[in-house]
Amino acid sequence: MAQSEAVESPAGGKPPYKPSKPEWKVIVDLLWETNPLLVKRIGRKMMNYLFKRGVKKVGDIMQRMLALENEDIEESDRYGDNRPIERIDYEELENFLDEIFKVAEEELSSDEISSIVSTWLRFENTRFLSVTAEKRDVPLGQISEALQRFSMLPEAQRNLAPEESTAIRVALIRRFFTEDLDYINVVKKHVNVQDFSRILSHTFGPSNGNGKLGGKAAGLFRAERILTSAKNDHVVIRNLRVPKSWYIASDGILEFVHHNALEELLSIKYSDPSELRQEHIYLRQIFKHSLLPAEVMNGLSNALDDFGDVPLIVRSSSLLEDSAGYAFAGKYKSLFIANQGTKKERLEELADAIVEVYASVFAPDPIEYRRERGLLDFHEEMAVLIQEVVGTNVGDYYFPAYAGVAFSRNEFRWSPRIRRDDGVVRLVTGLGTRAVDRIGEDYPVLLSPGQPGLRVNLTPDEIVRYAQKSVDVVNMRTRRFETVPFETLVREHTRSYPALSYIISLLEDGNLVPPVGTMFNLDEQYPVVTFQKLIAQSPFVPQIRTMMQILESELGFPVDIEFAYEGDIQTPCLLQCRPQSHSKGAAEVRIPAGLPDGDILFTGLKFITSGLVKGIEYLVYIDPEAYDAVQSMEDLIETGRIVSRLNQKLPPKRFVLMGPGRWGSRGDIKLGVRVGYADINNTAVLIEIARAKSGYVPDLSFGTHFFQDLVEADIKYLPLYPDDPGVVFNEDFFRLSHNQLKRLIPEAAAFENVIKVVKVSREVQGASATIVMDGDADRAVGYIVR
Repeated sequence: MAQSEAVESPAGGKPPYKPSKPEWKVIVDLLWETNPLLVKRIGRKMMNYLFKRGVKKVGDIMQRMLALENEDIEESDRYGDNRPIERIDYEELENFLDEIFKVAEEELSSDEISSIVSTWLRFENTRFLSVTAEKRDVPLGQISEALQRFSMLPEAQRNLAPEESTAIRVALIRRFFTEDLDYINVVKKHVNVQDFSRILSHTFGPSNGNGKLGGKAAGLFRAERILTSAKNDHVVIRNLRVPKSWYIASDGILEFVHHNALEELLSIKYSDPSELRQEHIYLRQIFKHSLLPAEVMNGLSNALDDFGDVPLIVRSSSLLEDSAGYAFAGKYKSLFIANQGTKKERLEELADAIVEVYASVFAPDPIEYRRERGLLDFHEEMAVLIQEVVGTNVGDYYFPAYAGVAFSRNEFRWSPRIRRDDGVVRLVTGLGTRAVDRIGEDYPVLLSPGQPGLRVNLTPDEIVRYAQKSVDVVNMRTRRFETVPFETLVREHTRSYPALSYIISLLEDGNLVPPVGTMFNLDEQYPVVTFQKLIAQSPFVPQIRTMMQILESELGFPVDIEFAYEGDIQTPCLLQCRPQSHSKGAAEVRIPAGLPDGDILFTGLKFITSGLVKGIEYLVYIDPEAYDAVQSMEDLIETGRIVSRLNQKLPPKRFVLMGPGRWGSRGDIKLGVRVGYADINNTAVLIEIARAKSGYVPDLSFGTHFFQDLVEADIKYLPLYPDDPGVVFNEDFFRLSHNQLKRLIPEAAAFENVIKVVKVSREVQGASATIVMDGDADRAVGYIVR
């Protein structure tokens, strides 16, 4: 116990000696005079400190305070009444704090008290940050200034009390990302205040605004912090990185709208869907001829100085995007720019891309997507994520060695040995656009990280036929996003093509062999994209599988990630992470036995995903041969338009769309009907028909934006191969049944030979159709139910 009494001196000696006050007492006394609010905070902290130490006297003091609160209340009413507690006299409150300090003096040494008081005072140096962060909707400029001020403090002064650090991290997560508690509970464990300081040093927008960074940025930030925390325990991802990024806050789009007097567009989402599609063509050009505010242009200029002249991708990051249940996959624009030329040219190119991303907020597909999910009244804002493109220069071109998309759960198994948790990867060489989009004439490599040896195509003929033939690149000379033939690219740049030996196999005498070393004789050997060496002899598969397992375990749900490799097989680059879309009602189903042959419309024997659809009233059948015979580009496009009108006319989820090749593919329109999400969103099942004589081949499209649309909208997907042995396809039923097209859309009568609309009950009195898909048995059947 510290002694404070005066010590008497001997008679006739020196005056009595009074020991000097301990340092902490001097500080507390001074604060009572100069900053009583601060000493009260320190007193409260001391009370909590002593309470945690198990000091009984603190509990006694609290009991006396409770007694004062209740002293005018009858014992019988004390706990049964809803009356407010009594307010204690202010002097009594100060006396309690004095008692707390006296108890501290009795229980602790002066040195310990001085040390903890000094620590709490140091925490006061950073209190400005907690005060700013806790303000709801604090302006961007104010919070950025507070974080910059914090980061410039000497390291010794940047210490935060654990509870204060947590409070600041949570406040910053709420302010810039989301108020979703699941997100906050995960992210707060993996971030520190400095992480936000780094992000905001690369963020701009209205300085007095309160916009967020959007869903895409939130998903990437969460994944990057989780994986960074896990690096010490997982050496395979020690080199993982995220591309350099800049952000435009989500309220930047509102500033843009007001700056250009475009306020009437904020209500366009309530327009008729058919009007939206027509108006958007004009609307995009209005945006293209509008100006970004000066504040945003200054931010873009700073960003370009930081990026240099590396190609960039301008990505949407809306508030709703990439959230659980609402992926918005492919709904908003993401645009590549070469970022070449003078500073003025680069700035104009970047600004042009940003306004096009803004324009996509008002496009028909995302508005229809929101309308379906009851999100139309949500005040949607669009942040923008500007990233460097991961890649390397190869001649005039810039692209990564390989890129793709990976899913921690495999909903589209091509072998019974593959489990759902084995995952799936769509892998391409070049930019990853060919992995996430449906490309009419091209194929990615599909693999399951949990079973990398089980491939979709087995024979050399199949592997060559379904190999990637083209590469998406940024042409640095023409300053455009382009697609170039893979063979041409490899032959012209064999030596400089990154990681080429890991990407190709060589076709020689009908056999595929792995390349030896880095020297290839392409005059005698044909290069084929197989990724055989990458899958079998590199860390690629463990890297992807480890990332997905860590993320799914930490987040508690399956994930979807996009990635790219510049050329170094040891250095994965994470581009995006969001919850994986999952289908509804994928319960166990079984093919019914004993179906009459005459009632079977079709069967499927491979690439089946489980599902059951009953009560089908209409079958919309695009005849593959008739579609192939169409010569006019306008007629091919009109076919898609008629499908779109049928999508609005027919009863939702009571019809099936059946067509050749790949619905909604990017590329040759002859290989599949050109439609968007809003053109097919009401169908119950989307069927792709592969006729060998026409060269139509469905895309195993799991992982594309298009497939995610189907999953989220609970649209079942089924590929049919009518020419395969053992398959039933009742072509006469579709061709000879009465065609309801002219009745539904009179002006489409000229397309009756191409588009057949069959009303099932018209052909079989009172009947409907059912489709059963058994993914475990890899079998499907569509049949008439009488």
